[in-house]
Amino acid sequence: MPDVDTNRSDLIARLFPGGVPSLLCPPITHYDSEGALDAGRTRAHMEMLAPHARCLLVPGSTGDGWELSPGEVRRLLEIHAGIARDLGYSILVGALHPDAGEARRAVLDRLDLFKALAGTANAERALSASRVAGFTVCGPSGADLTQEEIEDALRRILDLGLPTAVYQLPQVTKNEISPAVMERLIEGFPNLWMVKDTSGSDRIVRAGIRRRGVVFVRGAEGDFASWLAEKDGEAERKYDGFLLSSANAFAPHLAQMIRLHRSGDRSGAAELSGRMDEVVRAVFAEAAPLPFGNPFANANKALDHVLAWGGANRAPAPVTHSGSLLPAGLLSAAEVSLRRGGFLPARGYLET
Repeated sequence: MPDVDTNRSDLIARLFPGGVPSLLCPPITHYDSEGALDAGRTRAHMEMLAPHARCLLVPGSTGDGWELSPGEVRRLLEIHAGIARDLGYSILVGALHPDAGEARRAVLDRLDLFKALAGTANAERALSASRVAGFTVCGPSGADLTQEEIEDALRRILDLGLPTAVYQLPQVTKNEISPAVMERLIEGFPNLWMVKDTSGSDRIVRAGIRRRGVVFVRGAEGDFASWLAEKDGEAERKYDGFLLSSANAFAPHLAQMIRLHRSGDRSGAAELSGRMDEVVRAVFAEAAPLPFGNPFANANKALDHVLAWGGANRAPAPVTHSGSLLPAGLLSAAEVSLRRGGFLPARGYLET
């Protein structure tokens, strides 16, 4: 009988016949002037982003995953399923919820959606038809939770047998999954195929746990090039790739940085990484004080707006999930930072 590692390898090969992308992205969610989900604007953004980031987490924290209503999530997934079939990217379905039981129910509800879209009761065929590579869940929220409680909650979700990525997100959950717990989950569940860590402490990869074919991606922003493993494998204490909110704006440049690093041009990769890092830090700092949304979503909306229109003031400000418009100061800061970093285009991707 095939072992866990073989089953995981076979699963990843079915999900990504050409190999798992090194760059993934949680795309921002676009709204029209009335606050409804904007399918046209989403498609335009994906046409720019998806050629460089071939797997997208929908909805992640950057995509308002903690704020969207269940109905909005379903509609957003319908939009992306249609666009993904046309553009050829894969979808990681976010099932982010502070309560593990609710997260498990969200996974099953979203699976039912894809079964309905595909017209089949078979889970694997339904997910394949909508280009879904699995579900992404966090550990349960609570600063006082024990590691045993965190592990038990994740096991109940992984027991569903569906392709799953586990997301280390202490900024929201107020706790961290320990390396020992993560290693036990990897050993026990072949459907656990990816781990994303946005903690910035990187405790799991630093611990050098046995990965057993699991893909590890870094979600923390900044210092990009120094965390990337070599293409043919490196010490265990590196990442296989990135799942970055900043890919909403920098997908072409992040993909180029990865190519430079893996071709041996470490200085070129570090130079490009440093310029992106400066822009990200400046715009995220400007977005941090806003009283609505989260800095990841707001900063990336500002950067994408400037890149789409070639400037801060060439189109109405983007609408956020709260209904508020991004302030002119944030948009201007994004334009200044992009220009200083050498990333401001002569023409935005939405300009005709």
